[in-house]
Amino acid sequence: MTFPYRRILCPIDFDDNSLAALEVAAKMARQQDGSVYVLHVVPLILAPTAMPIYVDLYKGQEEAAQAKLVELARKHLTGVKYEIHTSVGDPAAAILKSQHAAAADVIVMSTHARRGFSRFFLGSVAEMVLRESPCPVLTVRRTQPDRNQVGTWMTTNPATAAPDEKLSSVHAIMVEGKFRSMPVVKDGQVVGVITDRDLRRHEGFTEHTDVRQAMSDQIITVTPRTPISEAARLLRDLKIGGLPVLQGNELVGVITTTDILGALTEQE
Repeated sequence: MTFPYRRILCPIDFDDNSLAALEVAAKMARQQDGSVYVLHVVPLILAPTAMPIYVDLYKGQEEAAQAKLVELARKHLTGVKYEIHTSVGDPAAAILKSQHAAAADVIVMSTHARRGFSRFFLGSVAEMVLRESPCPVLTVRRTQPDRNQVGTWMTTNPATAAPDEKLSSVHAIMVEGKFRSMPVVKDGQVVGVITDRDLRRHEGFTEHTDVRQAMSDQIITVTPRTPISEAARLLRDLKIGGLPVLQGNELVGVITTTDILGALTEQE
């Protein structure tokens, strides 16, 4: 197997570290025109002899994980080719089996850096995969984020519109993704924002109207370090559904009212 890696397996368990691994996998796929195979393994805690009694329990957990994966893919894998998979069993064994089934060139996964008794008792899934995997394994560990900043809660890799795109196309994307607004990007720069209000104003003419004719070029942005309270204030005062998040001149995400509500709910 040689670089570039185009078939990327990314096992996740829904914590911050595994979401960081998913972001790395998505970035690799964009750079190499690759595909991401996202896997969640529901750990098999009970002995196999007990399985007939508890099969519905594991089925429910697997269905819940599938729904979470769909939502994470919508949020983190915009513009990336991907497949989502769930499995029940030993995590390390399931990851290795999935690597073989997907013919993955590389595994991108999180590590929790367990030490002491926790490591002795639980072991390290990442360490076991590293020992047994026939392909390279890239481990990712996220430092503790500041949960009062936009960067922790923003939607990364957001859907964007182009100035010469038709409103009908943008409307379809916004309806499918349940977006209230989308950044408009030209040559890598944010040049405007198109909102659901803009679409309503051009109802009946969306198939013949370019985004540039309907968008607002009065752009209010925030950065990943903007306090979440300041982003909430801007959304309230401006009566809009989302704000582009810029790192320098680069669009790195959007922060929406839904993201803000998620932050407030978790803090509660």
